[in-house]
Order: sequence, then C-alpha cells, then structure tokens
Amino acid sequence: MNIENLPEILKVCGLSSVATYGVMEALKPLIKMVTTNWKKSAIRLAALACGGCWGFYLGETAESTIAGVCGAALSSVIVAKVKSSLRDRPSD
Repeated sequence: MNIENLPEILKVCGLSSVATYGVMEALKPLIKMVTTNWKKSAIRLAALACGGCWGFYLGETAESTIAGVCGAALSSVIVAKVKSSLRDRPSD
C-alpha cells in the first residue's frame, strides 16, 4: 500500500462502515427469521460480506475490499458498544 492511497482507503472504510450499518439494520430481521442457532454469527458474517462488497464496489481493488471489511467490523464493534452502554445504563 502506498501512502498516497491512504485518504482513498480511509474514505472507503468510512463509507463502507456507514453503508453496512444501514444495510444490516434492514437485513437483520430477515437473517433472524432464517437462522435459529447462529443468529449473531450469521449477522456478523453477513455484515463483513456486505462491507467487502461495498469496499470492492467503491474502489475495485483488493485494498479497498479489505478496507470495506474493516469498515464493517468497525461498524459492528461500535453498534455492540453503544448497545452495551445503553443496556448497562442505570434506570432513573
């Protein structure tokens, strides 16, 4: 990876993260209906696949595909952290 490509890679990562969040919020109920035992794993794998597709679509290189997968993973981590913070919040 060249340092000149870094802004493009970061852009792909950020856009893939946001796009994956939106797509997965729409697909999550369908995935939960289809799968029974592996709901969380199936959702996370679908998110990574979606991020990789977005990354490839945006940059059409292996680096942008990897950035898309990383963006999807970042999105999953942020959503999990926010949900756990809201769940652990003391009730009024």
